[in-house]
Amino acid sequence: MCNTNKDVVPVRIDYIDAWRFLAVVMVIQSHIFVYSGLKITFLAPYLDQLDRLGELGVLVFFVISGFVICSGLVAEKNRSGTICLPAFYVRRFYRIIPPLWLYLCCLLLLNAVGIIAISPQQALTSASFLCNMPFPDGCSWFAGHTWTLAYEEQFYLVFPLLVLFVPLINNSLRFGLAIAGLTMGSMILNRTGHLFLGEYLMYFIFLLIGCCCALLPEKIMSRIRQMHVALWLIVIALLLICIGYVPDAIEKQVKVVCYPVLILLMVLGTPTQVKAIAVVFKNRQLCYLGRISYTVYLWQELVTGNYVGWLTFVYIAAVFAFAMISYRYIELPFQRTATLKSDGLKAAAAKVLLTTYQQDRQY
Repeated sequence: MCNTNKDVVPVRIDYIDAWRFLAVVMVIQSHIFVYSGLKITFLAPYLDQLDRLGELGVLVFFVISGFVICSGLVAEKNRSGTICLPAFYVRRFYRIIPPLWLYLCCLLLLNAVGIIAISPQQALTSASFLCNMPFPDGCSWFAGHTWTLAYEEQFYLVFPLLVLFVPLINNSLRFGLAIAGLTMGSMILNRTGHLFLGEYLMYFIFLLIGCCCALLPEKIMSRIRQMHVALWLIVIALLLICIGYVPDAIEKQVKVVCYPVLILLMVLGTPTQVKAIAVVFKNRQLCYLGRISYTVYLWQELVTGNYVGWLTFVYIAAVFAFAMISYRYIELPFQRTATLKSDGLKAAAAKVLLTTYQQDRQY
């Protein structure tokens, strides 16, 4: 399943990093204004909308993740005819696990000295990417946000196998029809009271819509990337209308039907050909903040609980400062290690394949 070629890395779309930063800001504002205990009178009527905006940030992360990961897998498969699964999982491990386990270890240390409350069982649930499961004890507030990582890692445990072995994945039209089927399934499950299963499918749809976009022909992708600024603003307006005015009774149905495509168009259709928009979305500092957003996302949960108050703004600034240090001295070194191990796995597998081929020729 492996090849000797190094991974084909698609050209980095810089404004996706800017969207990562904006997505984490959406999550943080929700935690501050809805959950941190701050009493801001003029925001009181809009707490539901702010909470929905926070979830929108998570959904933006899902769509971006699906697009970026699938683009890399498809590029590798197109070049070599296959995907090195062990190398993929090694890269995924070193990208996600070290920052997460560092965070969880710090939580357990703070629990041991009586500053916060999180049980070893709750930390283990989070560390094993099971926070999206309906366990009675949950994962506590401090690790509860890792439900998003649980969906992603469960998805990526299976998706590379689909890319390799399921013909459906190699055709964007058939893939799109499959997503439509999952959308119908999620709606039916929600309407019939199977809320957990309905949500489980729904979050996978956001990852899949990003993957589907990675399979689109370049001609279509170019049109999306050159979206007219007026259309792009309409897409954003529709999302904001959904967040602000859709009744709770139909919110889940609207989310699963409308949000995936709207988020995809909003992110990938960012009209950076317009100078005023490029100034924001191609800003180096903003894109850098997007690259450190994973650590920011992990640690912001610790400082936005219902016990901090106005100091949360100071702590959030500290989280960003720590994320910069972590990115340079923890994440980047681990990513370089992952690259070396990934190349080693490919070389070892290539050697085995070459030996097998030579033996077959002798017979």
